[in-house]
Amino acid sequence: MAVRVKKTVLDIAYKHFSEFGLPLDIEYKAYTGIVGPKEALSVPSIKRSFKAWKYLLHALVKHHPDLVKKPEPKPAPKPAPKPKAAPSKPAKAEKKSEE
Repeated sequence: MAVRVKKTVLDIAYKHFSEFGLPLDIEYKAYTGIVGPKEALSVPSIKRSFKAWKYLLHALVKHHPDLVKKPEPKPAPKPAPKPKAAPSKPAKAEKKSEE
């Protein structure tokens, strides 16, 4: 297959994914529903260039890493506060036993 066709399909897919903010694990049906059937890539053009939708998604990840959303690092948990020393309690008065 010609490189130009593959590059064109990849560029169109990149444009759609960046414009609509689509995730890279989306199914083709959902993709066409969001982008619209007239503007979405056709199944024959995907099959001619990449053989399957999953290979197009893989090519997007490989050639356009800016589409991959990196997970935000979780903030480091704050250290637990040290327990304050309890004030010493006076000794309880002992019960005097009655005899």
